[in-house]
Amino acid sequence: MSMSRIARRGLAGLVPALLGARGAAAHHGWDWAQGEQTTLTGTIREVYIGQPHPMLRVETVSDGVWVVELGNPSQTARSGFTAASARAGEQVTALGNRSRAQGERRMKAVRITVRERSYDIYPERIRTTRSS
Repeated sequence: MSMSRIARRGLAGLVPALLGARGAAAHHGWDWAQGEQTTLTGTIREVYIGQPHPMLRVETVSDGVWVVELGNPSQTARSGFTAASARAGEQVTALGNRSRAQGERRMKAVRITVRERSYDIYPERIRTTRSS
């Protein structure tokens, strides 16, 4: 096999890897979220603990169902939050950063409170408690 053919094959594999890394960074970072933090209160409709992020589906009285993303599974567990911490039908209050995308009902939670217990998912990011 010629060197140019080896180089082309190497680049062909490298480009998707780089694009995938860029997409992962965009999903896992905070660029998609607003800088200001707000609270969201509602009824848990689903609890998911798994990859890439544990999340809750939360139904609000006035604004429908929201996806509330938590940290990665290890970080979420370090906060004390597990699959047994919340169930569908329970009330939750989430403090976090809403999506920048107009109309998208998604939030990255820095703290959630269920059954009068708070779980600080991102304690270093907790700033404000403005309600929405």
